[in-house]
Amino acid sequence: MTLMNPPLHTDDPYTRMLSPRGVPVDQLVSVLQKEIRRGRVDNAVLAAYEMHTTSPEVAAHLWRRLRVIAVEDVGMGAPLAPVLLRELRADYEASGGTDWMQVVHAVRYLATAPKDRTSAEHADYVRTVVDSGELRVEVPDYALCVHTRAGRELGRGLRQWWENGARVADEHPGADHTYRDELIRRAEVGP
Repeated sequence: MTLMNPPLHTDDPYTRMLSPRGVPVDQLVSVLQKEIRRGRVDNAVLAAYEMHTTSPEVAAHLWRRLRVIAVEDVGMGAPLAPVLLRELRADYEASGGTDWMQVVHAVRYLATAPKDRTSAEHADYVRTVVDSGELRVEVPDYALCVHTRAGRELGRGLRQWWENGARVADEHPGADHTYRDELIRRAEVGP
């Protein structure tokens, strides 16, 4: 199994850029992410400020990194973090990039949120094993339903869909299936 390596530093334009106070931007990106991962709010905010004040391009990269961190490092610890980040960035951009407080709130939120890297781990694992040919997607029989050509060729229609294809795991305990039952009845009788 071959693991994916990050791009060479020579391919990263941020290795050649400095913040107004002389800190290499690639290091600021690393500080931002590592400090958020460790819940070290103050230094994460300082790194974000350096990025915010370097240039509009670096400020845009700051928001891209925060979006990645929301999924890669916070993940299922706060699954709606990407939605919050999108709103904070929209407010920031509406201010013409001057509303620094939106950045601070985003960094503080991510740094103090519960962390869960399992989405990133899962993504890296799947890319690795699929690209190496070790695994491939399985098409279970229940996926061959009225919505696929193969399902139609097998004669599967709406009744099979409602009885099998639409089945969910971890169903809410109070789910009322009155409408599903009526749809199954109608599928039996026909139009």
